[in-house]
Amino acid sequence: MKTFENDLTSRQYDLYEYLKEQETYKHLSEIIAETGMYGNDTETHNSKGSRALRKDLRALKSSGIIQTTIISNTKKGVKIATKVEYQTHAKRKWNAIIRTINLQKLQDTKAGLDQQLRLVFNQEKGIIEAFKNPEVNA
Repeated sequence: MKTFENDLTSRQYDLYEYLKEQETYKHLSEIIAETGMYGNDTETHNSKGSRALRKDLRALKSSGIIQTTIISNTKKGVKIATKVEYQTHAKRKWNAIIRTINLQKLQDTKAGLDQQLRLVFNQEKGIIEAFKNPEVNA
């Protein structure tokens, strides 16, 4: 069995305790305002407090110490997931990953056809040009 070293700060533990008490999704601005751990600037997405909060959430998600699953959604916010919520969230994430892989596979296939001859009926070029040719300034 793998042992985990304590890689979380006290602020991250406090954030975890706060999230355990919540039943609904909480937006980052609400967490900043309600906890007071990240300053007072709740409107600026790029503020120092917002960046620190996102970093702390990432640490909680990737920590081996915290055994609960934390899900985040841009529109809804952040919360500790129930089993059903996690299953829905995971299915959505895996579908997005599969779509990305399929798109990359299609792009790789197109790139592999570069400069190949093809049968055409005077409507298109006879050679596949998968890439933009740089213009020669000679």
